[in-house]
Amino acid sequence: MVLEYCADAIALYQSQLVLIERLSEPKGIAIPGGRRDRDARNELESVAVCAIREFEEETGLILTIDCFLGTYDNPGRDPRGPKISDVVYGTAAGTIRNEEGKTRVFLMDPAEIDSNRERFVFDHYQILCDWRKEHHQER
Repeated sequence: MVLEYCADAIALYQSQLVLIERLSEPKGIAIPGGRRDRDARNELESVAVCAIREFEEETGLILTIDCFLGTYDNPGRDPRGPKISDVVYGTAAGTIRNEEGKTRVFLMDPAEIDSNRERFVFDHYQILCDWRKEHHQER
């Protein structure tokens, strides 16, 4: 399997986390994000460009990045194959729109992360716990 480089974005919209429900396997709650595209010279797009693009594609919202959270590269973090994800944090604005047939956007109070632990796919529960710790969000 080929290693893929990805970017994910944790964002608040009206004080709520913007998350997606994946409608295809693996089904569950995820942080918006996806694979970094390559340009005509076969160079990867930047983490910021990818995070903003994927966030808008999956949610319809415009992402403003505030900071870089971290890189997640544990083997087996994604059952579809090896992936390294760089995660950013920011705020979202605009009008929510679902990605037809692929995802459903919903908002979650940050205090509800733990009670939904089993619903998160990949290592997204751990990523959100790291975000909460880093940004001093109440449990």
